Amino acid sequence: RKQKMKVGALCCLVVAVTAQKSYDGYKVLRTGTLDQDKADLLRDVQTDTHLDFWKEPAPGRSADIMTSSDEMESVMAWLSSNGITFHTMVEDVETLIQETKPAAKTAKSEGKRYAMDWADYHDLDTLNEFITALADANDFASIIPIGQSYEGREMNVLAITKAGPGAPNIWLEAGIHAREWIAPAVATFIVRELVEDYAEHPDYLDKINWYFIPSANPDGYAYSHEHDRLWRKTRSDHGSILGCKGVDPNRNWGFHFGESGVSHNKCQETYCGPEAFSEVEMQNIRDFVLTLDPVPVLGWCFHSYSQLWLWPYGYDYGAYPENYKEIQQLAIDASDALYAVHGTVFDPINSADLYPAAGASDDWYKSIGMRFVFTTELRDTGRYGFVLPKDQIIPSGEEMWAGFTTVVNKVLEDVQ
Repeated sequence: RKQKMKVGALCCLVVAVTAQKSYDGYKVLRTGTLDQDKADLLRDVQTDTHLDFWKEPAPGRSADIMTSSDEMESVMAWLSSNGITFHTMVEDVETLIQETKPAAKTAKSEGKRYAMDWADYHDLDTLNEFITALADANDFASIIPIGQSYEGREMNVLAITKAGPGAPNIWLEAGIHAREWIAPAVATFIVRELVEDYAEHPDYLDKINWYFIPSANPDGYAYSHEHDRLWRKTRSDHGSILGCKGVDPNRNWGFHFGESGVSHNKCQETYCGPEAFSEVEMQNIRDFVLTLDPVPVLGWCFHSYSQLWLWPYGYDYGAYPENYKEIQQLAIDASDALYAVHGTVFDPINSADLYPAAGASDDWYKSIGMRFVFTTELRDTGRYGFVLPKDQIIPSGEEMWAGFTTVVNKVLEDVQ
C-alpha cells in the first residue's frame, strides 16, 4: 500500500512538472480608477494573498487582477464591499494563450543565418542563435558569456564594439520578467535594425559601443514557454515549505533593497529574495555591467505592459536623480516620437509615481552613474496584457525604434 502511494505521488509530481499549466476559466478584472486609500488597500491584498496583479494598484490608475474561477466570487464580493468598481478585461485567459501560442519551432531556412523573425514569439535558443549569428556575421561584434543561470543555462551578451575603447557604452536589458514576451521580441527587433541596417545610421555603431542581453531571466523565460505561460520570476529554490519557486528578479537589486513595493512571502510574484543579489542571474549581470568602462551613458530595460516610459528612481516618491530634468524631457520627446509612428500613446512618468518598488535594475543602473536610464513598458494597455498577439510585434518594434532613435541622437549630441 505504502509503495503504491509513493509511486502515485511521484507520477503526480512528474505530471505537474511536465504539463502546461491551464488558465481555463481565469479572468482578468480591471478596477475603476483608484484613489490613494483604495490603492493602499489593494496593495495590502497583493501582499497578503496569492492573487496575480497583472497591473499594480496605483492612485489615479486602475489595477488588473487575474482571478481563477474558484476565487472569482470571493474577489468580486470583496471588491464590491470595499467600494471598488470593476469590470472584466480578459474574459478567458486560456483562450488568449492558445491564440498567441508560438508556431512549432522551425529550423533556419536555406541561406538564412538565423531562425529568428518578428512574426512570432521565439524561445531562448532562438534568441541566442540570433545574437550569435549577428556576432558571426560582423567582425565588430562578439558574444560574451557572463555566467550561467540557476538551472545552468548560458547567459550571453552581444557586444557591438565597432566604436572601440573610450567611446560611450549603452546597455540594453530585456526579459527580466519571464512572461513579458514582447520585451525580448522588440529588443531583438531594435538590435537587428541597429546592426543589419547600419548604412541607414552609421554613427550609431561608429560612435557608440552596445551591449545587449536578450533574456535576463533565462530559466523563467524557458519555463514560461514550456510549462506556465504567465511565469514571472526566476526558478531558484529558497526553501519554501509550500514548494514555491523563484524570486522577482526586478526586486532583487542592491539599491534600497526591500524598502518598498516588495513581498517577503516566497509564494508572491513580488518576492524580493532573502537578500539583495540572491539570484545568480542578477549577480552575473551586475558583475558584467561593472566591467564596462566607461560606465554606460544609457541603460535600458524592456518590459510589458501598460505603454509607459518610466524614469528613475522607483524606490520612493520624490526620489529624483540630480539630472532628472534632462531624463524626464528625453522620456517626453521619445514618447512623442513613438506616438508619431502608429498613434500609440506612451505615458512618460517617474517610476515611483506609478508605484514605489525598490530593488529594480533600472534604479541600480542609475545608482552606479549611468546618465540616462529608462524602463519602457511596451504594448498594450490591458486588452491582452502579457499575452499580446504576435501581429503586434512588428508595429511595437517600429514605434519603439522611433523612440529609441530620439534617445540615441541625444547621446550622440554629446559625443562630438
